[in-house]
Amino acid sequence: MDSSDDVSAYVQRLELFRRHDYERDQMIQAYKEKCDDYNNEVESRRMWQTKANNFCKEVLALNQANESNPFVFAVIDGDGAVFQEDLLKRGAEGGAEAGYLLWTEIKNYITDAYPEAASQDWNIVVQVVLNMDGLAKKLHASGIVPNTPTERTLAEFARGFGRAQPLFSFIDVGSGKESADHKVRELLRWMVRVNQCKHIFFGPCHDAGYLPVLEPYKLDSTVSSRLTLIETTPAEEGFKSLGFHKINFKSVFKSDKLPERVVVERQPIQRLPPPTVPASQLPPPKQLPVQHTVSSNSDVSLKTETPVELPRVLSPPSNVNGGPNWSTLTKSVAPKAIDISSTKKSGSRKYYLLNADSQRVDEPLPKNDPSAEKRFKDRSSRYGNLCNAYHLHNNCKSDDCQYHHGERLPPGELLVLKQKSRGIPCSQGSDCIDVNCMMGHHCRWLGACNHSWCRFGDYHDIDSKPRLKVFEDGSTQIVNKL
Repeated sequence: MDSSDDVSAYVQRLELFRRHDYERDQMIQAYKEKCDDYNNEVESRRMWQTKANNFCKEVLALNQANESNPFVFAVIDGDGAVFQEDLLKRGAEGGAEAGYLLWTEIKNYITDAYPEAASQDWNIVVQVVLNMDGLAKKLHASGIVPNTPTERTLAEFARGFGRAQPLFSFIDVGSGKESADHKVRELLRWMVRVNQCKHIFFGPCHDAGYLPVLEPYKLDSTVSSRLTLIETTPAEEGFKSLGFHKINFKSVFKSDKLPERVVVERQPIQRLPPPTVPASQLPPPKQLPVQHTVSSNSDVSLKTETPVELPRVLSPPSNVNGGPNWSTLTKSVAPKAIDISSTKKSGSRKYYLLNADSQRVDEPLPKNDPSAEKRFKDRSSRYGNLCNAYHLHNNCKSDDCQYHHGERLPPGELLVLKQKSRGIPCSQGSDCIDVNCMMGHHCRWLGACNHSWCRFGDYHDIDSKPRLKVFEDGSTQIVNKL
């Protein structure tokens, strides 16, 4: 073998060694990458496991918070649900007994309704919403409770009611039905969303005005299953159709309404007999024409005159001793004109809209005509601001109104005025129940509002989808089902 062959063999062996070194390096590199991937997976798994453990702890804490301090809530309209007379008459002592009886009735009901739950640990919260002064006067007029500083009063009853049960209270909202209604509605809407509230007792079944508040919950099983109506006086028909369970606490509340007006017996007035006067001394009766109004088929009142005799006036006899005579008693009879003309029937019924949360929502208005907007702007520049009450409701009651009345607006300009009125927030907000209110009850852009300062403040997160129509007579109509 020559030297060239030896060199070639060494070169081949060197290349083989280099190839083996390269393969070894590639294997080592792949091994390192696998190790890095493994380490990353370990770290990632540990991170996610840590997060999962933290989330489990948070969920457990939330569940424990939801299950902690469970309670039962009862809201009662005290103006309609009146306590038993024998309890009211005993002042603070009767209030304490009323609180205990009501607590016992609710406790027994909850124990039967939730046999598998630890209901003995549930607190019972009761709030009686009422006009204290108005009810006190009504009870005093009915002869049930004195309303004097020195005698037992409704205020003493309320203090005893609250002292005996620390979670029971009377809430005096003053005069005005809207005040009590607003308080009761908001308490109910709040409690149905509180997880710790296990059951709700709702007590204003005497007032059909609360039907729109309860209607959205009729088909919501999560609410209807834990809502019970307290029936004191016979419930209105609308409450019976809701399907909620009803209960009577007869040992606590009266089952009949207080009289609207107390009839006071008066002693009959003794009158002296009329003097006897010969008929020949009586002057002949005078006749006066009296108008009678009769309606014809064409709604035109026809007036006729017929004579009516006036009563004769007796001449007073003279006193035999020359004393004073009796006073002459006269009594005129003025027949009333009776209008029997036919009355026109009203047009379509007025209504307002409520969403699923019993919040008022505004019905969208059509877009304004640009030409009508220009005419309205010219009119406002010429006469000043227009009176909303006059043009929108035709009932401006101000004797010295500072806004322009004038001729009635055409439909296009009337729509412009409605749009402008809708931009003014109603003082009642989403709790307004006035069917004639043309002001705004929430921001028209809702969550899409990009104004840095909006008049409607907190009224941007309202669900604008209508759920109910509420007519002016209190009746309701479902617009969209849940």
